[in-house]
Amino acid sequence: MLKAMGCSAGTLLRWITVIALIVLGAIFGTALAADSPLTGAWQLDSGQLGQAGLYLFTPTRYSMMLASTDRPDITDTSKATADELRAMWGPLLANSGTYDVSGDLITIHPLVSKIPIVMKSGATEVYRFHIEGKTLTLRQVKNARGVAVEQAPTFKFVRVE
Repeated sequence: MLKAMGCSAGTLLRWITVIALIVLGAIFGTALAADSPLTGAWQLDSGQLGQAGLYLFTPTRYSMMLASTDRPDITDTSKATADELRAMWGPLLANSGTYDVSGDLITIHPLVSKIPIVMKSGATEVYRFHIEGKTLTLRQVKNARGVAVEQAPTFKFVRVE
């Protein structure tokens, strides 16, 4: 039968091994990633007045949105001045991509971002995190330029999903 299919027993065995490894990798990779304590939706704690935020983590991807709540409401951005646009868009963090966790550090690999340098190929940012119950604390320790961030604020999030 193998001759009719045009392959040898050795070739068939190699294909079975490759398929088995792919299936096992998918099963165990998903199981390990699904155990990540970050997986879920995290809303900025309401005690941090003047800001709103929602961070989403799947087993391998993330999305971060954080903004000042007292930004101006500009009805027609095509007529806005440069100062008005800076006041509206300046206090806004927005990026998403993939991430890795090592100990208490999360390294993000942005695919899209409000700030161009953050989404350049090879750019990463590093954050220190701690989870206690349904509370996530997060503080940036390295920016996209690879520079250590000494005075970064610590943000508190509450798990909402």
